[in-house]
Amino acid sequence: MKLNLIKSCAVLSIVGIVAACAATTGVLPKGDGLYTINVYRGDAGKVKLRAYQHAEKYCAETSSKGIEVAKENLRTDPSSPNMAIIDLDFRCKGPMAPQYMKDAKK
Repeated sequence: MKLNLIKSCAVLSIVGIVAACAATTGVLPKGDGLYTINVYRGDAGKVKLRAYQHAEKYCAETSSKGIEVAKENLRTDPSSPNMAIIDLDFRCKGPMAPQYMKDAKK
C-alpha cells in the first residue's frame, strides 16, 4: 500500500512540474526576415523570459548579433488569470563578427 502511495505522489509531482513549465510554438517565419514565437502556460515573467531566450538562441544559431523586437504582445491567458501569453515578433540583427561566431556555436 505504501508503495502505491509513493508512486502516486511521484507521478503527481512530475505532472505538476511539467504543467508548470511554459510551452511554446517555437520560432516560426513570417516573411521578409520577420519571425514570431508564442509562449504560453506560465506567469508573465516566465513566458516573456522564455520568448526572448528562444528568439536570442534562434538568432545566435543563424550567426546573428541578437534580436530586434518588431512587436511584443503580453497578455493574460483567458483560460487562467494567473497565467500569461506572449506573442513576440522579431528580426535577427546583422551577422556576428567572426571572433564571436565561434562562441555562439558552442
